[in-house]
Amino acid sequence: MRVLGLDTGSTHVDAVVLEDGEVEDRVKVPRDGKLLEPTRRALRALDADERRVSTTLPINALTRGRTDPVHLVLIPGPGLDPEPLLDLADRADVLPGYVDHRGDIVEEPDPDAVEPSGEDHALAVVAKHSHRNADPERKIIEAHRETYVEAVPGYHLPYGNFPRRVATAVLGARVKRVTRRFLEALGRVDGVLRGDGGLQTPEEALRVPVNVLHSGPAAGVLGAAYLTGRDDFLLADVGGATIDLTEARGGRPVTEEGAELFGYPTAVRAAIVRSLPYGGNAVLTGEGITNDTATPACYGGSEPTLTDALVVAGYHDPEPDGDPSKSRRVLRELGDPHEVAEETLETIRRELLRRFETHDSVLWAGALAPALRELTGVGEVVPHHDVCNAVGCAVARHAREAVVYVHTERGYGHVAPAGERFEVDRGRVYSREELVELAIEAAGFEPDEVRVRAFEIVRGGVRVGQWAEVYLYRTPGVEPPS
Repeated sequence: MRVLGLDTGSTHVDAVVLEDGEVEDRVKVPRDGKLLEPTRRALRALDADERRVSTTLPINALTRGRTDPVHLVLIPGPGLDPEPLLDLADRADVLPGYVDHRGDIVEEPDPDAVEPSGEDHALAVVAKHSHRNADPERKIIEAHRETYVEAVPGYHLPYGNFPRRVATAVLGARVKRVTRRFLEALGRVDGVLRGDGGLQTPEEALRVPVNVLHSGPAAGVLGAAYLTGRDDFLLADVGGATIDLTEARGGRPVTEEGAELFGYPTAVRAAIVRSLPYGGNAVLTGEGITNDTATPACYGGSEPTLTDALVVAGYHDPEPDGDPSKSRRVLRELGDPHEVAEETLETIRRELLRRFETHDSVLWAGALAPALRELTGVGEVVPHHDVCNAVGCAVARHAREAVVYVHTERGYGHVAPAGERFEVDRGRVYSREELVELAIEAAGFEPDEVRVRAFEIVRGGVRVGQWAEVYLYRTPGVEPPS
């Protein structure tokens, strides 16, 4: 089977095709400030049986402030102060209503109490304990489905406290439409990489849109692990805007449960990424390295960049597509070209060496990986380094995560993130093994990690049932296509 992996970076769209475990075809398409058309060109250039993608589009939209405004509807119930959460969204309403900790609806919220925002808004609806009973959020979204460009509920989030679930729903609502448009524009997409390095379906990606954030760095770790056979390392992925440092253990990215993403304390897993503003397109000024990016002068740009400094210092040869004389010319505007290049690169070298001190194995990926490896003298360059992230998409394993809630006093269970109910034996107290078996059947996948919390329910001195939470996680990793 031919599997295509595609990664959209800040400067290029990279695509590879793996067949029988080998990279058979590859293409790099310059973005030139665009995304959809270069991505379509990359897909048209390669034939494959299955398509898998990761994308920076939601990240870019967030960075540039080009996401949808969000109308947040909160149903906090008693005991919570919603005031600190209201500023997360562009508009917020707090409704009366109450879902208790067992998932019982104590007071039904009124969907008609929501006054719709403008048509450009996305809707985020979060009720306390909605991951144990999705009905209140479902009813509000259904009542206003035609009014908003997108809607994101809180019940799809399998864990996390109320503030984290609210922040995750708001962040997801901001990026859902841009993610949907990207996926729909590509035609057939069979898999979308998650921020923890696992593969998911496009439907799952839109269910919890925040899961696509950090998918690029996670893909790089999987690609590096596959191409080198290493399990434990630090990956330095050199992009256009940043150098992303991501640690790998056991051949997959080190992740954080409840990761903070773009200032939002979320309720999802994602790779832990340290981004340094030293990408190849970082603009140089008389004050040093900036957070602005531009096309390197050697490739036709008009501003000096880190790539130009690498060219002048002899670490990178832009030919045949670029002109090294243009790098010297543009750096001369800042002073002596060689002195500017050496001072700039020494700053980067010191910072990178400081970051590498605690790591025995460092791997490099990205188009400028050989240049940065030579600059620091540390680590080794990954084979197919310039399309490493695309390779990671092609070899990613499907990952799943769910929390299954069991409430035998009421005779039902509930699956998050699917939001589906199922029947259980009323009044029964299940053993740990029985709970795990029940949860696996309800969630529909075999996990690698399992956590169980269970409590007996006693009323008037009589045991009337059981309340349990079963957390299931199928870990990401490398799984070469057969």
